Amino acid sequence: MESPMEFPPVDPSVRADLRIAIESMPASRWLGLRVIGFDPKGISRIDMDVRPEMTFDGVSVQGGLVGALADYAGVSAAVCTTPDGWRAATVGFEVHNIAPAAGERLVAIGRAVSVGRTVGVSRADVYALRDGVWSLVTIATTTARLFDAAGRG
Repeated sequence: MESPMEFPPVDPSVRADLRIAIESMPASRWLGLRVIGFDPKGISRIDMDVRPEMTFDGVSVQGGLVGALADYAGVSAAVCTTPDGWRAATVGFEVHNIAPAAGERLVAIGRAVSVGRTVGVSRADVYALRDGVWSLVTIATTTARLFDAAGRG
């Protein structure tokens, strides 16, 4: 077990196209995002190791970067319910940082709340691992415009 809380199961083989799209973005590479996997029912998990240049004090990650991680997790949770080749563009997100994002690693769990033909709304929870202890640090909601990247349908 990776943490005292049960992270929902995800499969690294689900939506490999989406994982590649996320991990190939320059911002994702700078953040060091690792897509752990998706569940086609609308769950995503994305991890990020904490580096000193992401923090304001050498320990706690700056809130905007935590929000970016939450955005990736929330939006990808909605997209993973769509067919291969579909993507999304964030149209809005709201972030509530409830504790310092201090530690060695952050884990974001995205859960689709409502996915229609063109809009998906999700929740993302971000946890920090510090000295072997997991803490919930951020709760976010995301809204995304869904589209077929190939222009089909």
